[in-house]
Amino acid sequence: RRRFNRNFRTGWSLMIKLEGTVLNVFTQQGGKDKKTGDQFADRDKVQILGAMDLPNGDVKNELFTLSVENYRDFSDFLNQKISIAVGAMASGRNVIFYVAKGAQPELAKTV
Repeated sequence: RRRFNRNFRTGWSLMIKLEGTVLNVFTQQGGKDKKTGDQFADRDKVQILGAMDLPNGDVKNELFTLSVENYRDFSDFLNQKISIAVGAMASGRNVIFYVAKGAQPELAKTV
């Protein structure tokens, strides 16, 4: 059973487990917001290649780029399949994924 949390500003929010292969870890350089002029700091990122099952039985590969607290938590898992708790929320017609606060990557169990 899935639990849904209603977030009135952006739509539905859902916590799920994301499994995929860690392809890259990096730090995105900070800068200045063009609209507001506010400065923002560097952000650590991880790129995970996951596979999504489609309703017709096909599989779609998708690259997820996620902000993380510390990319070093993922660097030992490069080119390995991991599992990580993520949140997903709807924003218009898009789904936004984010790493759950305090979540740590684990090697995915093979079956």
